[in-house]
Amino acid sequence: MTSTRNHEPVAHREQSPEALVALSQLALDGMEQGLCVYDADNRIVLVNRRYVELFDMSPDAIRLGTSYRDVLAHSTARGNIPQHELDALYAARIALIATGEPFRTEQTLASGMVVALELKPLPGGGWMTICDDVTRRARLEAELRLQTERSQHALAHMSHGLIMYDADSRLVVCNERFLRLYDLDPAIVKAGTPHSEIVAHWMSRGNLSGLPQDEFHAQRMNDVRARNARPVLVTRYDGRMVQAASRFMPDGGWVTVHEDVTERLQYEETLKQQNFMLDAALENMAHGLAFYDSEMRLRVCNTTYRKIYLLSPDETRPGTHLSELIARSMANGAFSSEDGPEQVLDAARVRIARGDSSPMRRRMSNGTVVSVRYCSLPEGGFVATYEDITERERAVEELSEQYRRFDAALNNMPHGLCMLDNQLRIIVYNKRYMEMYGLSPDVVKPGISMREVMEYSCSLGNHPTMTAAKLYADYLERLRDGSHTVHRHLGDGRIIKLNHTRMEHGGWVVTYEDVTERHKTQARVAHMARHDSLTDLPNRTVFREKMGDGLGEVGTAGGELAVLFIDLDNFKTVNDRLGHAAGDRLLRWVAAQIKEHSGEHATVARLGGDEFAVLQRGPQPQSAELLARRLVEIIGRPPPLESQSIHVGASIGIAIAPDHGLDADELMKCADLALYQAKGKGRGAYQLFEPEMEEQARVRHALEQDLRGALEAREFHLVFQPQVRLDNSELTGFEALLRWQHPSRGLVSPADFIPIAEETGLIVPIGEWVLRTACATAAAWPDITVAVNLSPVQFRARGLVAMVTNALAEAGLPPQRLELEVTETALLDDSEATIEILHQLRALGVRVSLDDFGVGYSSLSYLRKFPFDRIKIDRSFVGTLGESPESVAIVRTIASLGSVLGVETTAEGVETVEQLDFVRECGCTAVQGYYFGKPCPAAEVDRVIARLNEVRRVA
Repeated sequence: MTSTRNHEPVAHREQSPEALVALSQLALDGMEQGLCVYDADNRIVLVNRRYVELFDMSPDAIRLGTSYRDVLAHSTARGNIPQHELDALYAARIALIATGEPFRTEQTLASGMVVALELKPLPGGGWMTICDDVTRRARLEAELRLQTERSQHALAHMSHGLIMYDADSRLVVCNERFLRLYDLDPAIVKAGTPHSEIVAHWMSRGNLSGLPQDEFHAQRMNDVRARNARPVLVTRYDGRMVQAASRFMPDGGWVTVHEDVTERLQYEETLKQQNFMLDAALENMAHGLAFYDSEMRLRVCNTTYRKIYLLSPDETRPGTHLSELIARSMANGAFSSEDGPEQVLDAARVRIARGDSSPMRRRMSNGTVVSVRYCSLPEGGFVATYEDITERERAVEELSEQYRRFDAALNNMPHGLCMLDNQLRIIVYNKRYMEMYGLSPDVVKPGISMREVMEYSCSLGNHPTMTAAKLYADYLERLRDGSHTVHRHLGDGRIIKLNHTRMEHGGWVVTYEDVTERHKTQARVAHMARHDSLTDLPNRTVFREKMGDGLGEVGTAGGELAVLFIDLDNFKTVNDRLGHAAGDRLLRWVAAQIKEHSGEHATVARLGGDEFAVLQRGPQPQSAELLARRLVEIIGRPPPLESQSIHVGASIGIAIAPDHGLDADELMKCADLALYQAKGKGRGAYQLFEPEMEEQARVRHALEQDLRGALEAREFHLVFQPQVRLDNSELTGFEALLRWQHPSRGLVSPADFIPIAEETGLIVPIGEWVLRTACATAAAWPDITVAVNLSPVQFRARGLVAMVTNALAEAGLPPQRLELEVTETALLDDSEATIEILHQLRALGVRVSLDDFGVGYSSLSYLRKFPFDRIKIDRSFVGTLGESPESVAIVRTIASLGSVLGVETTAEGVETVEQLDFVRECGCTAVQGYYFGKPCPAAEVDRVIARLNEVRRVA
C-alpha cells in the first residue's frame, strides 16, 4: 500500500480537500439512487441531485443545514405528503431513527411515482436516507397480486367444472363446480388422489362414461399419452350430458374442463332454425356485413356489402381473401385510395390486431361515405360492418353550421328557454317560450321582470285558477329551494314542465317543455297496467281491488255481492283449428257480451286466458243466477269465425258474500269450486257454491294424490268382458276394463278416478300401461280380439301411434287382433287431428270402433269422415228398452244405420234374455253384457272361453 502511494502523481496527491469534496459530490450526483445524510441534529450534511429530483423539490430549499422537519414540510408543499399527515409522519420517522435500527418504507409521490426509502443510522451519530424509484416494481407486484386474486376468484366462480392432474396422473386441484357437477365427495377427490381412484369414485356416484371403469380409465390415459384433446361426452348421474375437454401442459400434466351441454344438445335443431332466420335478417340489414376467419378469408357476407363495394356473388365466394376483395373492389371502381390493396389490408390488419373497433371513414367513388368497423371475435376472425353514413356526415356539417349560428338554433329549440338574472329579470328568451304562453314580443322584452310577465300571462287566461300575485309568491318560494321542476296546467288543457337550473354566477336558466302528450301516454300506460290489452277489461289486480272495496261495503253497510267465475268450454279447439287471431276475436266478443249483459254497475274482468270474472251487487243469488243463465245461453250461440261455425260454451261458478264469506281469497276459492262443479255437469252450465263442495274438493284432492302413486304401486289390474256375435253366438273377443284396488279404499270405481286421471294427464301413462298389459295378455289367447278404450287426452298427447306400434311389437300380437275404442268426445276436441291419427292406426291394421254412440253431438258427421269397424250402442239405451220408446227408436236406427254402412253394431249392457232378443230383432250384430259374462280377471279368461264355446255347441 505504501509503495503504491509513492508512485501516485504528485498533482493527485496534492489535491485540496475542497476538490475532493467536489469530486465526491459529483460521484454522488451520478448515482441512480437518491441520497441524503443527516447529522445528529437531523440537519442535512450531504445530499445528491437524484434525491432532490425524485421528490420534485427545489435545490434552494434542500441544501446543507436544512432540518429534516423543513425537508418534509417542503415535500408536503410539493404535494408528496398530505398536509394533515406531516406532523404525525415526522414524529413517527424520528421515533424509528431513535431506535438505532435501520428501517425501510415506501411512499407514493404526487407524480404517481412510488419511492422506496431506506433509513440507516450512522455509527458516529446522524443517519442517512437512500431513495430508489420502485414504481415499475410496485406496479408489477400490484398487477401480480391482482392477477393471482383474479385467478383464484375465476377458479372458484367458473361456470364449468375444472380439474388438473400432474404428470403422474395425480390430482393437483379441482374447483367446487366440478365436485357439485358430479356429486363427488371432497374427502376423496383431493390433491394427490390418482386418476384411477377418482374415476372409480366418479362412477360410484352414478355417472356414466359408456364404458366399463377400467376401459374408460385406460382410454383416458391413452388420450393423455397421445395428447389427444378430443372432447369426451359423458352422462351425469341424473341423465344430464356433460362434455369434458382436456388441454395438456408441457410438464406432462393436463387440465380438463367439464361443461353441462344438455341444453346445447337439445337446442341444436332450434339453433338451425335460428340460423335460417339469421340469414334472412342478414339479407335485410340496412348495413353491409361480412364475416372473416382468422386467416382473413371471407366466410359470409350480405347483399348490402356487395352493393357498396360493387362486387358480384362470384367475386365474394366463401374463402376469398380480404386482399383480393379489396383489389377487385378497386378494379370495379367502388373506391380509390392513394394506397394500394396491400396497404389498405395492412391498415385493417393492424386495427384487428389491436382490437380497435372504432369507425373508419371511407369515401366511395359515387360520393357516399361509408363507416367501416372491424370487430375481433374471441374465437378468431372478425366481423366487419359497413354503414352508409353519408346522411349522417351531412347532418354533422349542418349541426356545425347551427352551432355557428346560435341565435337561429335558440329560436328553433323544441323547448322554450328563458334566462333570468339575480333580480329575476329576463336576459334572453327564445321564440318557443313566447309561443307556448301566447306572449307578444312587444310586451315581453329583455329586462322585463318575471312578476310583470306573470301578470301579463294571467291576463291572457293561461292560469285561470291562480292570481298573478299568488303565482309569483309560489314561484319565489320554489326558487328558494334551489334547482327544481314544476308543472303548470294552462287554461287550454296543455301541461308545461318548467325546469329551473341555477347558473354558476347567479341567475337562472328555465326550460319549458310541453309534456301534454307524455302525460296522456303515461295515463294510457297506467291504464294498460291495470287492464287487459286484448279486451280492455280490468285485469286480475283491479278485480281484487274492486272485490276488496265491495266486501268492505258489504261488511259495514250490508247488502250482498256476487262473484261469478266464467270459463269458456272448448276454447282450445277454436285456437287450434282456426288460429289465435280467431281465438282473440272470440275472446273480444265474449268480453263484450259479458260487459253488456252484466250492467254498468258491475265489474267485469279478464283474469287470463279464457277466464273472466264478474262482481255484481243486488239481491242474491237471484241476480247472479239470472245473469249466469243469460250468459250461458248467449255464449253458447257464438257468431261464425273464419266462415265456420264453432262450438263453444260457458261454465260459470257463483259465490255470494256474505253467505260464503267476506274474505276475498275465500270467496274466489268458493267461486272456483263452483266453477269446477259446473264444468263437471258438461257444457253450458252454472253452479252456485254449496258448502259440501269443499269436502268434495278435499276428497277429490286426496283421491288424486293416491292416484298419482297407484301405477308405480301396481294397484291397477285389468278385467276382461266377453263380446259375442249374435248370429252364431261366437265369442269374438274381450274388452279390457281398468280396475283400481286401493290398499285402504278398496275397489275404486272407474267413474270416480278416470275423470281425475284425464284432468291431470295421468291417463296418458295409465292408458299406455293398459294397452301394453292388454296386448301382452291377449297374445296367449286363441285367435280373438282384445278391445282397449282410448281417452281423448291420449289423442292430444304426442306419440299415440308409436305407443300402439310398440305395444303390439312387444307383445307379438297381430294388429288385426287389437280393437281401439274411441268416444265422440275425442273427435269433438279436435276432429281433424284425431281423424288423421285414426287413419294412421288403421294403416297399422288395427280395428277402430266408435264407443258410446248416440250420446254425443254430431255423430253422423264422424261416420262420414272415418270408416269405423264397429259402432257400440251405449248401455243407457239398452237398459231402458222396456221403459223408453225413444231408446227403442234409437237402437233400431243405429242398427239400421250400421247395416246400411256395412259397419258392425254392438249393443252394450245386455243383461236379460228379453234385451238379447230385442237387440237381435233390431239388427245388432254383436252384444256385450252380464248376460254372457261379467268382467273377469285374466286368469279366468280361459275358463270363460271354454264356457262360451260349450254354450255355442249346445246352441
